[in-house]
Amino acid sequence: MKVIYLLVVFLIFALSELAAGQSAAELAAYKQMQQACIKELNIAASDANLLTTDKAVANPSESVKCYHSCVYKKLGLLADDGKPNTDKILKFAQLRFSSLPMDKLKTLLTSCGATKSATTCDFVYNYEKCVVKGISA
Repeated sequence: MKVIYLLVVFLIFALSELAAGQSAAELAAYKQMQQACIKELNIAASDANLLTTDKAVANPSESVKCYHSCVYKKLGLLADDGKPNTDKILKFAQLRFSSLPMDKLKTLLTSCGATKSATTCDFVYNYEKCVVKGISA
């Protein structure tokens, strides 16, 4: 009986380590996508440092506003028509903001998603700004 118990405990730890490894791999891929978008959009290093640490950029250029849209597209969070894929956004947000309770995260994503903007870049920029502000509040 003790052997079965130890086996179950080992299996649980092994599976949690596997899940943690996937999250780390996914976050590493996210960092690579961030850098690719920074390069594609020719964003200045000072602005890039702010963007990659979820800090606000004062007087953002059009390239800065399109940064999050670029990353979202690379992650598959936006469809070709620019509309957000809410299921994928929620899964990604769970990884990115894992310390936030799920109900608060869902409420925040819903309220921030109600933002209306003229372009996809503006929508995603404002959406990100809203989410980050809501999390730090």
